[in-house]
Amino acid sequence: MINRRLLLILITIIAVLATGWSFVALNGERSKVPIERLDKAELVYSRAESFLKGADQEKAINAFITTVNQYSGSKYAEKALRKLASISVGDDDYKKANYYYKRLLKAFPEIKDGDQIRSSIDELNVKMIQSALVTEDSIEYVVQSGDTLFVIAKRFNTTVELIKKTNNLSNDIIRLGQKLKIIISKFSIFVDKSDNMLILKKDGEPFKTYMVSTGRNNSTPVGVFTVTDKMIKPPWTKPGVGIITADSDEYELGERWIAISAQGYGIHGTNDENSIGGQVTAGCVRMHNDEVIELYDIIPRGTEVEIID
Repeated sequence: MINRRLLLILITIIAVLATGWSFVALNGERSKVPIERLDKAELVYSRAESFLKGADQEKAINAFITTVNQYSGSKYAEKALRKLASISVGDDDYKKANYYYKRLLKAFPEIKDGDQIRSSIDELNVKMIQSALVTEDSIEYVVQSGDTLFVIAKRFNTTVELIKKTNNLSNDIIRLGQKLKIIISKFSIFVDKSDNMLILKKDGEPFKTYMVSTGRNNSTPVGVFTVTDKMIKPPWTKPGVGIITADSDEYELGERWIAISAQGYGIHGTNDENSIGGQVTAGCVRMHNDEVIELYDIIPRGTEVEIID
């Protein structure tokens, strides 16, 4: 009887061990699949790098695209997207670079340098509208008799500054029959006081994000306004002091003044670049000087400005 019991116990132990070995073996086979896939991804990516070093950019691009499409989710797909974006930037193909950076963020939302990539996308957006390439947000316009840059800008609700930058014009002189790229998109501004962020939108979609300062004690007005005027370093009336000109150390408007339909308020530059990011102004929206110049050049009078808490 004892022998029979021992035999049953041994059989049970062997069965359990056999099941465990089968499970381990099965999982081992499964684990080989992603590893093998990763090995293949590394091989294709390495081949792309070799093509790039050998100055065969076309083959390199094709191999990087293969890495992205066939081995999505792998670290090599992430690296390939970065390479594709970098190559596109080097070729001044801002639209394609923008596409690869956006695809990178969508496929790998947790990457550590996500904010830097988003900043790169913002910069590419600006470069695209300032480049001579005609895209879906622009047209090619042929200068007609009687045209001036001011007349053309007003006709298409854009700015003289943007037309000049887009077409690499050093002055306001244009000639009959000249072809000009004209941006036809509608821009708007959204300001979030809680985050001290200003978002420039193009046709309703985020185009570029800027860090700004807003009013202390929540003094920046809330609502939907419009841009009523745009000026370069206008005289400024400081409460309790009087009129201050741009050559004064007390001048706080920086390089540009963009008035909005809330009387006395606007968007402007700064005489203290370190102040950006807090609630420190008398109620206006304050920007870095280089950024307020960029915004000033893009938006026309009449642009909608929405400010929220």
